[in-house]
Amino acid sequence: MPIFIALGKATPEGARYLGALAQRHEQAVRRAEEEGGKVLASYACLGRYDYVAILDCPDEKIALKILSKEASHGNVHYETMTAIPLDEFAGLVDTL
Repeated sequence: MPIFIALGKATPEGARYLGALAQRHEQAVRRAEEEGGKVLASYACLGRYDYVAILDCPDEKIALKILSKEASHGNVHYETMTAIPLDEFAGLVDTL
């Protein structure tokens, strides 16, 4: 399945309610699984983004659905990208 990287920034509301972050994260992981995706890893970050989530989803539509639902709760905004394993990418560019 394709891998998606979601870079998250906390909204002002999300920053006010950090105390419930662990519970919200567990619920988000469960919701992703209910939609057919899987959260492979999640990180809190220093710098431009507050969070990074790595998802394994059947396709971009499922990834979009999962992340849109999470963003609709008002706690985080996402920037999302597709990740291609380096060995696959190298195989693609080796033919250039």
